[in-house]
Order: sequence, then C-alpha cells, then structure tokens
Amino acid sequence: MGFVLTGCGGGGGGTDGGGGAVIDPRLARIDVYEAQKQRVLGDPMLGVIGMAPTPETSLPDTGTAVFAGSATVRVEDPAAALVLFGDSSVTVDFGASTVSGTLDNFFGTNEAGNVVDYAGAITVDDGTVGTDVTLDYAGVLSAGSSSLVFEGTMQGEFLGDPVEALSAADLEAEVIRNGTPQDATVIVIGETDGP
Repeated sequence: MGFVLTGCGGGGGGTDGGGGAVIDPRLARIDVYEAQKQRVLGDPMLGVIGMAPTPETSLPDTGTAVFAGSATVRVEDPAAALVLFGDSSVTVDFGASTVSGTLDNFFGTNEAGNVVDYAGAITVDDGTVGTDVTLDYAGVLSAGSSSLVFEGTMQGEFLGDPVEALSAADLEAEVIRNGTPQDATVIVIGETDGP
C-alpha cells in the first residue's frame, strides 16, 4: 500500500538545507492509516486478528456514532494506477437509520507518477443501516488538470461488540477520469475513537 514520497518531485520531498532528506509528512498519515487497518481488519500474514462483525443483537437502536479514519482510492489505468489516500468521517444515526459523511484531504499519485495533493471531497450522502451498511457517495477530486468524478455505493459492516468500527468498500467502482470511465476501488475504514 505504501510508496516513497521523498524525492519524488510531487511536492514535499527535498532537503533540509543541510543536505539531508526531508521526510514528507504524508508518510506519517499512511502509517496511521495502516495501523488502523490492522486494528480493524487484521493482517493474516502478520498473524494479526481483526475485529469480528457486530452481532445484530448488539447494534444500537438509538444514538449517533462518528467513525473517523481513512479512505483509499485506486483508479486502474493501463499505464499506471493512481493510488490516493485521504481522511474519512462517517456519521451513523442508529435511531433514524441514516448515514452521512465526508472523504477528503486526499493525496496520491498523478499521471506522471508524482505524489500530489488532491482538492475536493467525496460526500457520503445516503445509505442504509442494519447488520450490513451501505454508503452512497459522490464527489470530485482534482489535481492540476486532472479530475476524478465519483458516484456509487459502498457495501460494508459494523465491527466489534459493542460497535467500535465500520468498514465499507466499492470494489467495482467506476470513476470518470478526465471524461473517460475507468475501473476503480473505494475503501473506507473508521473507528468510533478515530485513528
């Protein structure tokens, strides 16, 4: 999932004036996202067990929870895939069975392979709440002359007993990239205590 950001020419890499490399602060965000992913989903290769799905009997009937964490986007391209990382905040109203939220603060690769910041946001504007959860999303991200237009639905579930986390994904997303449809994946992971 990771990539090297120093010296990539995309913004942030460079020297500290004394000849040493300056570490791009976005690297720390990737580390935080990866640590959260291991806590929530686990990592079989490392022997880390993730959270179990929330039993239906443990889902709250009332109240609101905010799940803070990460959003990952991968846009397939014949030349080179674009990989973006951002922050996610999804609010679930268990009483009203509604969801809302924002995926923003994205950075990632561009067409030239450089790491850049992406302006814009993806809004979670609807969905359903139950044993399974859906998140309807739409929005536009842009970097330079490149734009990515999103619209779709993620499928997910609550994790932990009681509910501690939310994981959702659209593994067959279609993103309009500079006017051309391309296959993509959109993944969101959030915890009630944040990353």
